[in-house]
Amino acid sequence: MSVVKLAKRYATGLWEYALSLHENETIVKEMKSLIDIINQNKDFQFFLKSPIIETHKKINIVNEIFKSFSPTSRNFITLVVRHKRENDLLEIAQQVLELYDVYNGIQRVEIISAVPLDQETVSKILNSFPKINQEKAIIENKIDASLIGGYILRMGDQQIDASVKSELTNIQKKLSNKIF
Repeated sequence: MSVVKLAKRYATGLWEYALSLHENETIVKEMKSLIDIINQNKDFQFFLKSPIIETHKKINIVNEIFKSFSPTSRNFITLVVRHKRENDLLEIAQQVLELYDVYNGIQRVEIISAVPLDQETVSKILNSFPKINQEKAIIENKIDASLIGGYILRMGDQQIDASVKSELTNIQKKLSNKIF
């Protein structure tokens, strides 16, 4: 089973349980904290991946690290470690945040461009896509100078490449396929 599928299963279980207890906001905050801890602490990443550290020791350590978390989050993290899926904690936490976004109708939109975009340009791009609710969209503009111009828009698992780099690559492929 792929990591994403596995992470979605665990995340869905936690999300549905949190909703039933009306703890979804708390769980989301704690999953954001978990993501930050994993991303910012290389030692913690090595700890999670270490096959040398026994499961019961890992459980004791994560319980100590996350003692400020709600019992639901602590028990969930313990369950993940007990099932030897601690390497997937980051992906699981990210999936919980995606479930939160879906539940609240939030769309995360990533626009990659060669230069920083002003708000007017972002609005023009987003207006080209009526499925994007700009009021509930979280827009992130990333810079990639190699695009030369244009943009790449990512939303969920969809990607629209309207970059000059992509157009040049397509032209190059067409020209290389032509035999003169």
